[in-house]
Amino acid sequence: MGKLRSWLWCVVLLAGCDQTPQNFQPLPVNLPVGHFELLNQDAAPVTEANLSGKWSLLFFGYRYCPDVCPTTLAELNRTAKLLGDANVQVVLVSVDPERDSPAELKEYVKYFNPAFTAWTGNPQQLSQLAQELHLFYAKQEQAGAPYLMDHSAQIVLINPRGEYVGFFPAPHEAKALRDAIAWRMAQDAR
Repeated sequence: MGKLRSWLWCVVLLAGCDQTPQNFQPLPVNLPVGHFELLNQDAAPVTEANLSGKWSLLFFGYRYCPDVCPTTLAELNRTAKLLGDANVQVVLVSVDPERDSPAELKEYVKYFNPAFTAWTGNPQQLSQLAQELHLFYAKQEQAGAPYLMDHSAQIVLINPRGEYVGFFPAPHEAKALRDAIAWRMAQDAR
């Protein structure tokens, strides 16, 4: 109850503040997320409808990522704990469908937080969604070692109407993410 009360207090304080938090980059206009068809960690279909009714934090990454992905998912776990029951879903969108099956993604995200979800799909579907959200990723072959995926490190924020409203550039810190999400929720409620 104490965490929820302090989070609500933060929302009340930020509601009157028009200044954008430093760690959040709002878009000039909200952009509806177009149609897509992917699979979640249970191999069930997901579409843009899965972005409606709650705030969504999307992070594009992959299981074999040596540094950025585990660090970001750990911060998102801390953020989720700070947000409590704030109706926010965290989604890892795999940029490596060749190695990231739904079952493997399920185990991976569960390690960070059992409430997190993960999405994957064919390369064309993933590329289309990434381009729509202005994200980059590319396969990087390495001599004598498994390939790596270069990818954007920002976290995308989608509002409950399924609109892309802004992003959080790296590095990420849980309290700053929580405060910026609370600020954006308060702006949206106006």
